[in-house]
Amino acid sequence: MSDLLKSKEVTAKQVSAAVDAVLANPKIGLFELAVGCIVDLTATVRADRHASAVLKEPTAKAGSKRAAVKSAILLTHPVKA
Repeated sequence: MSDLLKSKEVTAKQVSAAVDAVLANPKIGLFELAVGCIVDLTATVRADRHASAVLKEPTAKAGSKRAAVKSAILLTHPVKA
């Protein structure tokens, strides 16, 4: 994903929207990050041990949750539709 961000195929704003979507609904599932770029956000967060742990931690601050989810999303490999 970070490669797509660097190449401008995906914008920081789109990544931020994906983070917002996960934080609003952790079971969101498939999400169209950009035209033709699909990510299973639920699977992405579940596969990342750190993000999963932070989201389950009741005392975790909003900024920590946001950073953990963003990191998981940036490490994922989206499917090109």
